[in-house]
Amino acid sequence: IIPVYNGESFLAEALQSVLNQTLSPDEIIVVDDGSTDQSAQVVAGLAASVALPIRYLHQENKGPAAARNRGIEQAHGDVIAFLDADDLWDRHKLEIQLPRLKSNPECEVVWGRLQVFTKNKESAMVKSETQQMPNVGCVLFRRSAFGRVGLFNETMRWSEDMDWFVRARECGLPIATHPDVVLWYRYH
Repeated sequence: IIPVYNGESFLAEALQSVLNQTLSPDEIIVVDDGSTDQSAQVVAGLAASVALPIRYLHQENKGPAAARNRGIEQAHGDVIAFLDADDLWDRHKLEIQLPRLKSNPECEVVWGRLQVFTKNKESAMVKSETQQMPNVGCVLFRRSAFGRVGLFNETMRWSEDMDWFVRARECGLPIATHPDVVLWYRYH
């Protein structure tokens, strides 16, 4: 599930990082949260050229929590993953995390690490140390986790993911972690 709001600058690269997975997802859902740029055209152009289903949903601007929730409601699978439109998945994310989720049936969430990056004027990637921090792009969720914890709080425009993780900890949601980088977090 990729929520986007005026993300045309990075959206194609984010989508391509999902398409480049060594273990392909079943579907990609892009929830456009009222963009006024060319985000819809970026999705349409890519969707027309690939075999993997890319579903595009448009809604009035309600914030990232509402976009994520709509994606959850529309997703067909029992395993859910998120990617913000300006970030990138490591190409092994699903290959690393899905077996860990399947081999731990009591776990509802598998959490990996992120690598912060930016691009300088010469377009060279500049990296920092890897981090283990709350970010929905680092996580693979069982759909049942949202049944236990609830959806993202749509009254929040920022830190709705942090709020969800706090509620998950409070209700004792079983979470597994691993040391692998699964998300490239773009700092801009």
